[in-house]
Amino acid sequence: MISVTEILGTDSLSGSRLVINDNFSILASEINSIETYFNPTAGTITNLNDVRTESLRVGLSTVLLDINAATFDILTNVRVSNGDITLSGGGLVRNDIDPNVLNDTFAGPLPATYDIGTSTAVPPYTTERVGNFDTVNTLTLQLNEGAIGQELFFIYTDATTGDIDITGVGGILILPPTNTIVRLNDQGQTAHFMCIDDGTGNGQWYLVGGTNYTLA
Repeated sequence: MISVTEILGTDSLSGSRLVINDNFSILASEINSIETYFNPTAGTITNLNDVRTESLRVGLSTVLLDINAATFDILTNVRVSNGDITLSGGGLVRNDIDPNVLNDTFAGPLPATYDIGTSTAVPPYTTERVGNFDTVNTLTLQLNEGAIGQELFFIYTDATTGDIDITGVGGILILPPTNTIVRLNDQGQTAHFMCIDDGTGNGQWYLVGGTNYTLA
């Protein structure tokens, strides 16, 4: 708390000069102490030992972090370069499912090829629901390069038996030598891929699991 001496209306200005100067000196000293932590020119806060608040938001035009009494939302990429993430008493919930079902209705008319990701953007979802009501023509899903360590699940959710062929752009889908396609064609079938560094910093997709898929 900053304490200064009050100057009354009955006090003379000339007689209060020392009091005025002392008050300004006290205020200047306190402001200088505050500016040890707050830099109004740079717009920064540094050297604090403890920060306690009900909410915190990072980002102005684009919010990147929003913490309040109800939620803890991280709205950008997170990188853990050292150390572990420990879940103590909680769980890891993955809910990154494409709202669209990739089927003949969505990507048709068939035969057709639909890109998963692009040449400039990695596949945006962890889980893709797929299906094909067309039992004559194939829907081909073409994998573009992913982020190293990225996982991708394809789950045949439609009650149909049309073929879904999963391939890769430019040979980035690594399968046994005689195969280039992972095929799903029945409800409940799944394929699980992971993007692995090829040793030069580029990503390659490997099939690491799944249920009742076939290779072709």
